[in-house]
Amino acid sequence: MGNKLRSVEGSSPCSAPAETVWEVWTDPSAWPGDVIEMGTVDGDFAVGARVGVKVKGGVKTYSTLTRVERPAIWTSETTFPGLKFTYEHTIENHGAGTLLTERVIMSGVLASVAHRLLRSRLEETFTAVTGYIGRLAEARLPR
Repeated sequence: MGNKLRSVEGSSPCSAPAETVWEVWTDPSAWPGDVIEMGTVDGDFAVGARVGVKVKGGVKTYSTLTRVERPAIWTSETTFPGLKFTYEHTIENHGAGTLLTERVIMSGVLASVAHRLLRSRLEETFTAVTGYIGRLAEARLPR
């Protein structure tokens, strides 16, 4: 089995510019609705802060921000015995808008087991979340 890294991701296009997407995706108080039931941050959205999220059908998860680079990427990590999840949230220019991607990189002795058990659900969830965040950002655009 080894200690091989495993990753899962989901992406969605969005017509909003990166800065607008960033404003939504780094404001957990704006997240609840649709697929996201709860979003929290314990202070400023900055390296070292703890972010909490609960998606419909999932459990509450908490992770620590490890990288925040406006308006392109933020990452966070959470660990369990034998397993570390590194979450990446990227915003890339894509045509006239942006592409939002949420990815988890699993490492540790249990990464292959976790990947096998969680891959399908995480792909579905990440695609739904990026689509929802994109719609929230688009709703902020002038009409």
